[in-house]
Amino acid sequence: MANLQIGNMQGLPTELTSFLTTLQAQIMNVQNRTDQLERLAAENARLTTELDHARTTIANLQKQLGSQSAPEKNFSEISLSNPAGAVGAPDKNKEPGLEASTWATKASVSLPVTAPKMSTVPSARRIAASVRMFALPSGPSGYEYVYIPRSRRLKHKEVRSSLRTLGVDSSRLLDINFPARGVIGILVHVQYADTFKAELTTASVEILDAFDPLDPDNVADPKYASLSTHELANTAAMLHHDRCLQALQFLRPHVAIPVGHFFCEEGWISEDEIPTRTTLTNATGGSLFKPGTYRGSMGVSVLISPHCPYAVTQIPMSSKYALAVKIGSLRIVCLYLPPNMPTHDVLHVLSSIPLTHDTILCGDFNARLGSVTGDYASNSRGLALCSWIEERSLSVVNADLAPCIPTYISFRNNYEISSIIDLFITNMPLINPSLHIATDLSLGSDHRLLSLSFTYDLQHSTNMPPPLRKTWNLSRLNEPDVHALYAHTFNQNSTSLLSTLQDIVQNPPLTRPNIDAITDEFNLLIYDSLNSSIGHRPSRPNHWKSFWNVALQTAADRRNQCYKKWRLAIGIDKVVWWTKHKHAQAEFRSQVQQAKRQSWHVFCQSMERDFSKATSKIKQLKRRRQPQHTFQHDDGPAIAAATMCDYLATVYSGHILPATRPPAPMTTCNSVPFASDDSPFTSPIVEEFMQFMPNRKAPGPDHIRAEMLKPFAGNGHMFQSIATHRRSGTLATMATLNSVGACRSGFSLLLSSRLYKIFVRPKFEYGLAISTLLKQDINVLESIQDKCLRMIVGGHATSSTIVLKHICNLSSMKFRADALIAKFCIRSRFLPA
Repeated sequence: MANLQIGNMQGLPTELTSFLTTLQAQIMNVQNRTDQLERLAAENARLTTELDHARTTIANLQKQLGSQSAPEKNFSEISLSNPAGAVGAPDKNKEPGLEASTWATKASVSLPVTAPKMSTVPSARRIAASVRMFALPSGPSGYEYVYIPRSRRLKHKEVRSSLRTLGVDSSRLLDINFPARGVIGILVHVQYADTFKAELTTASVEILDAFDPLDPDNVADPKYASLSTHELANTAAMLHHDRCLQALQFLRPHVAIPVGHFFCEEGWISEDEIPTRTTLTNATGGSLFKPGTYRGSMGVSVLISPHCPYAVTQIPMSSKYALAVKIGSLRIVCLYLPPNMPTHDVLHVLSSIPLTHDTILCGDFNARLGSVTGDYASNSRGLALCSWIEERSLSVVNADLAPCIPTYISFRNNYEISSIIDLFITNMPLINPSLHIATDLSLGSDHRLLSLSFTYDLQHSTNMPPPLRKTWNLSRLNEPDVHALYAHTFNQNSTSLLSTLQDIVQNPPLTRPNIDAITDEFNLLIYDSLNSSIGHRPSRPNHWKSFWNVALQTAADRRNQCYKKWRLAIGIDKVVWWTKHKHAQAEFRSQVQQAKRQSWHVFCQSMERDFSKATSKIKQLKRRRQPQHTFQHDDGPAIAAATMCDYLATVYSGHILPATRPPAPMTTCNSVPFASDDSPFTSPIVEEFMQFMPNRKAPGPDHIRAEMLKPFAGNGHMFQSIATHRRSGTLATMATLNSVGACRSGFSLLLSSRLYKIFVRPKFEYGLAISTLLKQDINVLESIQDKCLRMIVGGHATSSTIVLKHICNLSSMKFRADALIAKFCIRSRFLPA
């Protein structure tokens, strides 16, 4: 009806047309009113909902205000706003003089009450961080630097803001540095590394996977332009080392420690530079535990001069706070008793020390003896130590030779504090004693160096230094001319010995010849031939070290000079010399770290140049870590050897044999007990076994090595025996290689892979040729090999090793097992039936 048009009503009666037109107008009016009522009903519903919400809010606010204070009026009675004229309107109930008071007028103004802020809903990122805090560690652990390019100089804030714009979670970025021109390094956790790289790739940001922060080309400062390639490499390592230490300073304490271990595993910092404690801060911003408060580690060490002509024997002690050594009949016990150690525990440690004749106790006792040593104060431990000393009739050397001289000097609240806590205690009379306390040396410690010297008779001691080993330049035997000269010289000089041996064999004497004399003559011929052909090489002294050099000695002297000047300065000069001392100390420590890194790189390069030297060093380190059981005696190694000889003599003396024994076999004095033709020691066999002897092995007391005997033997064949290895020790051996230098910052990839092939892979290859392997066994072997290779390149637990195997020409373990089985089958065809 609403769509009825006039043209459609043509031909209808006039009354009907008028009626339809009126009806249409009424219907349109009703429809408009219906629409308006629907809009009003919807608005009414909305207002009702808002009113309910407002009432709920008002009720909550009333509850909050009621919990905070006890107001006398309800929330509805509080005036939220004041009319314009209400402020100045006088109150009839007020006292007459109250209106004139300015403070009363200001206080009468009713301020609007602001509603308390509602707590914001935590974001999804904060919820995820909280969940990670209470979840058990899962997945790979570790950290990784991701390197991306940059077009200009940027600040850390700009990098974080730009990455946040690209959708990166900036809270997961642990460190941002600039290792080279046009490069940004970003430290992230390995579990976030893939996500981070995917977001960068989505934003078309290139990832520099081949970037090496230790590359000498990264050093672009013009002041290093005159350095060589080796010096630039050391400078790059030093700069990266400083970047790592700076990153650790700005990381949160619970993150800095694992990141520090990651830097140490990569070889960028040392273990001493890893953060070991958390700094707590109080409400005023002060540190509750200042750095350096607990530096002691209860470790006691004894440094023995290489020029000491007597043998030093360590005496086992039951306490971990004591270390005892013996030099002849003199016993020296070194102690460190921590300051937080209870007094009864201190007395227990001291009572466990056997106080025999000629015993000296020295170390840090952390006990102040007061007037005994000339100290201005005493403590409870010092009083207990005085009683313990008097009961055992001991004497304190500090009291007699250096009274009132402090051994501990520190600063607290800008005041110097000193005490005498480093002591020498003995039960023997000292002859010509002298105690020097070096108060003018800066050794990086609050404790001063104490030097005690006296005269002592060690003539009755049977300890003798070991004989020096005779050494020659045996590497020259690889030269053909030198090799021929050595063989020719020995053949000429051994003519008389050869005739003597032939005469003994052809005409056996009635008495047994002196085999020791013949052996000594043979060794002497070898010594003379070596001296004539290649020359004698003097042995290297025990104190020889390539680490300490003239530059370090100069820096140490400069530090000590500034410290001595500071101790003697007066007034404002103390500030000047203290500043110089701090700079000199920082320079000395920097040079020490640089020398350590340079020595490490030289060691790695020497291992790469000489593969035989690398294998020898690996075996030496492996042998050192294996437990060795030796017999020791308190009087030294000579007495220990004599005691063992006497014991073995009593064991094999025959006193436990039965009284009646069968007669001994008949022997003839004029012939050997076996036929000469049946002797197992034929010349070809002896020459063949001489060729099997390994090179570069430490000689015995006769100074003879295999390289000296092989030029005399004939041409033989060499074969390499296959040693049995345990598969369970594979990862342990790989960890040893990794700590020695088979890592990302150590040896080259080629050398590390060769070491892996020789020392590690045979351990889990043993038995593959005769085993029936399933698919899961192959997977286990592959996982072991992948884990070893990841340790070389520093990859995480899920990084791919396909490219690494291709570069190092390492086959898969399935192919390797098939090859070993095929070789075994081929060799089995030639075995005797």
